[in-house]
Amino acid sequence: MQKAQSAIYSSLLSHRAQGRVAVLLEPPVPTPPVAPEPDQRQAELEQDLQLARDLQQGLMLETVPRLPGWEMSAVSLPARELGGDLYDFLAVNGSQGIMIGDVSGKGLPAALRMAVARTVFRAEVRRGQSPGQTLAAVNNILIEEMPQGMVTMLYALIDPQTGMMHLANAGHNYLIVINNQVIEIETSGVPLGVMEIDCYSESILQLNYGDSVMLYTDGIVEATNEHQVLYGYPRFQSLLQAVGHLKPRALMARVLSEVRAWTQGQLKHDDVTMVLVRRRLANLLDEMHSIVADVVGPITADEWWQALSLVGTTRTPDQCLELLRPLNEMVSSQFGRGIARELQAQLRPVIEEYRLLQSTKGSS
Repeated sequence: MQKAQSAIYSSLLSHRAQGRVAVLLEPPVPTPPVAPEPDQRQAELEQDLQLARDLQQGLMLETVPRLPGWEMSAVSLPARELGGDLYDFLAVNGSQGIMIGDVSGKGLPAALRMAVARTVFRAEVRRGQSPGQTLAAVNNILIEEMPQGMVTMLYALIDPQTGMMHLANAGHNYLIVINNQVIEIETSGVPLGVMEIDCYSESILQLNYGDSVMLYTDGIVEATNEHQVLYGYPRFQSLLQAVGHLKPRALMARVLSEVRAWTQGQLKHDDVTMVLVRRRLANLLDEMHSIVADVVGPITADEWWQALSLVGTTRTPDQCLELLRPLNEMVSSQFGRGIARELQAQLRPVIEEYRLLQSTKGSS
C-alpha cells in the first residue's frame, strides 16, 4: 500500500513538472514616478504665480501718504512674468522717505526676496540714519540673510519745509528731476547683496516749487515692441519733456499709455513701477490753475482765469473756497457735471492743505 502511494505521488509530481520552466524570483523593479501631466504642471505654475502676485500686491501700499505742500503718487503694473519691483513711503524724523527697488529673478522666488528686502529696509529706516548709511546697513544684512540674488534700490529723504533732498542709489535707475528740463541725477553704487559696503555715496538736491522727481524701474525703458526693439531711455526722456508739466497722476497715466502702446498691451518680462513726487507751487491760486489746466486743458484754464480776473493775483484759502462756485458753473456748462465733480474733488483738499500749511507757519 505504501509503495502504491509513493508511485501515485511520483506520478503527480512528474505530471506537474511537464512543460514548466523554473523561474528565479527577483524583487519587483520600482516604478518610476509619473511626471505630472502638462495641464497639471501649468496649473501648478499658475498657482505659484498667483501666490507671488498676491504677496507682491499685499506689500504694495494701498494709498500714498499725504504730505502738505507736496503731491505724491505711485503705480506698479505687473508683467506676465512677475518680477520683484517694490516701493515705499516712510516718515523719518520730520522728513519724508521714498524708496524704489527691483529684486533680481522672477515669480515666487523674486516675490519672497522682495518681501525680505522691504522688511529689512523698513527696520533700518527706523534707525534714522542718512540714505547712504541706511542702504549700507540693508546691504550687509541681505548678504547674510539672502545669499542668492541681488537688489537695486534708490532711497531719498525730503525735508518738506525746505525742499532739500538727500539720496543714495544702490545700482538702480537714476532719479529724474522734471522742471523745464529732464535731468538725471547720476548717483549710483553697487547693488545690494553683492559685496559689503561701509556707506553709499549721497547726492543733495534743492527741489524748487513746481519741481517733480521721478523714480522708476527698468520695465519702462526695457519694454519691447513686436520687433523686439527697446522703448529706451531717449524715448522716455522725450516723453517726459513733452508731458512734464502734468500733475503726477496724469503724467504717470501718459507714461503707462505710451508703454502699453509700444508693447501692444503685452508686458511680458518686467514690471513697470513709478513713483512721482512734486513740490506744490508757493501760490495757492497758481496751484489751482495747474489743477484746472490738468482737467480741462491749459487754454481753457487761462480763459477762465482771465474771466475771473485771477491772473497775477493771490488769494487766501477762504477766498479760494469762494471761487469754487463760479468755477463749478463754468465746468458744468462746458464739460458736464461729471468733470465738475472731479475738479471739485481735486481742488477742495488742496485748499485745505494750504490752509493747514498757513496755520502751521503762523504758529511756528
